Amino acid sequence: MSFIARGRRHLGRAIPEERQPAVPPAFSLARRSSNRIQLEVIDDIVALENQWRALEAQVDKPQLFQSYDWCAAWLRACKAVGLHEDVRIVTLWRNNRAVLIWPLAVRRLFSFRILHSFAEPATQCADVLVEPGEDAVRLVEHALTAVRTWKDIHLVELRRVRDGSPLKSLQTLSAFVVTGTENAAPVLDFTRLQNATVDAHRSSRSRNALHRHERKIGALGVLCYELLTEPERECEALLRAAALKRVWTREKGLMSSGNAHPASLGCLLEFAHRGKLTVAQLLVGDRVAAIEIGIVERGCYWSLVQSYDFDFAKYGPGRLLFHHLLELCPGLGIERFDFLAPATRHKTEWSNVEIPVCDFLVPTSIAGSAARFYLAHAKPSLRQIASRLSRPVRQKAGRLVGTLS
Repeated sequence: MSFIARGRRHLGRAIPEERQPAVPPAFSLARRSSNRIQLEVIDDIVALENQWRALEAQVDKPQLFQSYDWCAAWLRACKAVGLHEDVRIVTLWRNNRAVLIWPLAVRRLFSFRILHSFAEPATQCADVLVEPGEDAVRLVEHALTAVRTWKDIHLVELRRVRDGSPLKSLQTLSAFVVTGTENAAPVLDFTRLQNATVDAHRSSRSRNALHRHERKIGALGVLCYELLTEPERECEALLRAAALKRVWTREKGLMSSGNAHPASLGCLLEFAHRGKLTVAQLLVGDRVAAIEIGIVERGCYWSLVQSYDFDFAKYGPGRLLFHHLLELCPGLGIERFDFLAPATRHKTEWSNVEIPVCDFLVPTSIAGSAARFYLAHAKPSLRQIASRLSRPVRQKAGRLVGTLS
């Protein structure tokens, strides 16, 4: 098998000459020497839709954040709020068939140009779609080699890369792991419960606390757990969850680039309008106490939004809703409930698997090394300083999150 680069496919808009990625080095694998792999970088995702969906259907595991629907929804949400995305979809082709699709985009950080996973900061893990049967690590290595030659890119940022991804297996990336980003994505794998209930692997103390909270919050009004199925109600719940999240972050004095990004809500609203979300909520009387929102694909549930009414915080409404929803999952055809990183306590108390994750920052120039220093060292230090400030000061500083990210 040999590799050649066909350069950038000009679809949708003209690309300045200086953005042309350099031709990556070719190499061959004896076992498939009669086949040729060609690399293209595509900026029009609509033109790639059929090949993209065909590859998605073949991959061994569902990958929501590298799916066509996720990327297309993000692009439309950005357009709706007047934001331009510099799209870079890296593809490898064999006999006119896409065998690798790696959705990426470019953003500016001060004077630096950062290449990152498409739909950041909404995308929760960096990964690549590779056709089964291909040498995934070798193909991804080749794609990364090509990316690192781009003259208009200073840094490659790969966030929350999981064990099991070919990205995590690349030896060339091991030197660029960001210290302090090592964490885990908690998962509840229902196939490992061996016909036991969700509560079986939790401590009696945890179960008793949950029952105690349910009794106390139940004294405030009739409890009602709902699973919403109508698109209109999904949209209403999503908007309510976003409003509750804003109150929560304001009360806590926290800052979140994901919540601050103007396209984040619009992306999920598109899924809601199409009835593609799974939405559960807990009502106390006529008040919504907690909302859980996710997306299900091929038996895997990704938990994307958790919100609760701050007035009910001491009763753990989010934990109560998790408990109810998890009991329903097997009947909904859900085999894996992915809580996503980081591995906080309210997630790990339910999970029976933890998938290690970490970030990589790969500079491609001297300027990229400066950008890496800021993202890997300066920015975390600023975050620590901010955490020590008074809540009113943190609230005012929240407007800087987008700029500093």
